[in-house]
Formats: sequence, C-alpha cells, structure tokens
Amino acid sequence: MTYCRFGMSIATGDMNGDGAPEVGIGSGCTAASYSGPFTRTGQAAARYLEWRENARGVVMGDVNGDGRAERFYLAGPTDGDIRGPVTLDAGAPDPEDPLVNRGVELPYADGHAGQIGDINGDGYGDLVTGIAGDDSHFNAPTPAAHRGGEIQVLYGGARGITAEQQPRVFHQDTAGVPGTAEWGDWFGQSLSVGDVDGDGYADVLVGSPEEAVGSLASAGTAVLLRGSASGLTTARAAGYTQDTAGVPGAAETGDGFGSAVHLADLDKDGKAETVVGAPTENSDGCVWVARGSAAGPVPDGSVNLCGKSSGIATGGMKGYFGAALTSPHVEN
Repeated sequence: MTYCRFGMSIATGDMNGDGAPEVGIGSGCTAASYSGPFTRTGQAAARYLEWRENARGVVMGDVNGDGRAERFYLAGPTDGDIRGPVTLDAGAPDPEDPLVNRGVELPYADGHAGQIGDINGDGYGDLVTGIAGDDSHFNAPTPAAHRGGEIQVLYGGARGITAEQQPRVFHQDTAGVPGTAEWGDWFGQSLSVGDVDGDGYADVLVGSPEEAVGSLASAGTAVLLRGSASGLTTARAAGYTQDTAGVPGAAETGDGFGSAVHLADLDKDGKAETVVGAPTENSDGCVWVARGSAAGPVPDGSVNLCGKSSGIATGGMKGYFGAALTSPHVEN
C-alpha cells in the first residue's frame, strides 16, 4: 500500500551477538526486521514483520552494556497518544499468539524519532527522542509536545531502559537552552548524538527548522546541548543560525536551517563535525559543515555545500539538497 511509506526510518545493530547486524525498518503500517549476514544480492539470513507495531521510527543501540543492541519502536502520533508511544522490542512475534515476545511499553517516554549514544560516559547507551509537533500543529484532544517542540532523554544502565523510568525533558523554555519556545518552531524535528569535543561524553544536536531568526520566519536554527558525567546539560549550550558569525550565507525567510542535522567524525580526529541541512536555501538547498574541536563546533572556516555545486539540476523546482541526513528527522 503506497501510504505505508516503507523505509521511512532505518536502524542497524547486532542484537544477537553473532557479529552480523540486524536491520529494523519503520513504516506507517508495519515494522520489519531483517537479520544478517546479508548476501551480495541483498538477501537476509532471516526476516519477519512486527505486525503488532505501527512503528514509523526505529532506534537501535546497546543500552544495558551486554554488547548486544536493543531495538525501540516509535509509533509516531497516534489517536490515543499524539506525543508518540515508545516500545522496547522483545523479539519476533508468534503468528499464533500475539502475546509471545510482546514489546515492553515505556509509559513515561514519548518520541517520533530518536537515536542512541552514551551521553554520560558510563558505558551504557542512552535513548534520545524528539517530539517536534506541538498543539499548534496537531490540534488534538491529547497534549502534544511542549510549545515549540521538545526532546527527551532516557539513560541506559545495567538493567537497560525500564518501564518505570522518567525521561529528562529539554525544550526552549528550559533554562540555558538557546532561543525562545514559540508555537510551531519544530524543535526536535531532527536530532543527532555524537561527541563534538572529544571529552568522552556524547552531545546532542537538535534542529528547529521553523524557528524565526529575528523577523525572518522559518529561517531555522540548530541547538547543541552538551553531554557530561551527570547527563545532558545546558552548560555551554550553543545555538547556530545562518546569521551566526562565521557561518556562510545569511538567514532568510523559509530556509529551514536545521531540517536535518548530523554529528559525525569526518576527519577521524576524535571530534565530531557538525552538519546541518537547509533544504529550502535558495532553489537547490545547502548543507553547513563545521569541524569539531576541544571547544566544540568551529564556525570560522566552516563551509556550505549546496545542491547546484554538487551537480544537482533543479529544473524549475526546488532541489531540497540537505533535506535528509543519516541521523533521524521527522517530516512535518
């Protein structure tokens, strides 16, 4: 069915410790699981449909330190839970009995998209989720995200992430978070987890593509929150727009800077580079790249990579270069 949008999220991780990754695939209908190793033709060793889960978001990572990845299903907005249910996968379903390997629902957690990284440096992966749509977007009887959007953090441990855990919540009304929470900002539409300064704690980059920059509506921003021994913190938090000193270009109405974000160590120096997409910049779209350093992202000398210079021909329509990166984002 065309409306299922199979492949709207993809995550990988070795769930059984055999050295071959499993692949989780989300859709608007049924999640799917494929087990490696994979042949050159793409054939998986095994596969199944998780027909009990409507999971448009899939997140995988080791949250209990056993060397095996856990998988979390994020259904996205549902009629009963606009903020989005989060379920810990318990294994393959039994076609004859839906209660076999039933997933563990995390009643206090919410999220439409997410990623796992070790934010507090304790050796256990932590789950970060984003809920970008607020009541101005959904107009639903159940509450949506905090005004402007939010992210949540659930910390891993020897028992993993359990149903009784309460997440830490961050939004632009949280003290120390750059910017101001306004209806429809879409803070948390995109997020990425990585260590930008090489201190051993994963940091979180959050996109807010509908954020106004001055009077420029939907110019967009990206906010960096730092990891620490006590978890995610707003200390040394920073916000970046196309009006930030050193960032190429200029903020303009509708650029959508922050529609996609990604942290990755591109030069293998132990410090992740910051990558931010602005897909409606000009007619083709651009990606901003800033190198990492002990002090964090370095705007001076950073570069814009744009669609036309990369060889994309727009042909009378927008190119949307930078609309998606390998870290998760949610379509608004």
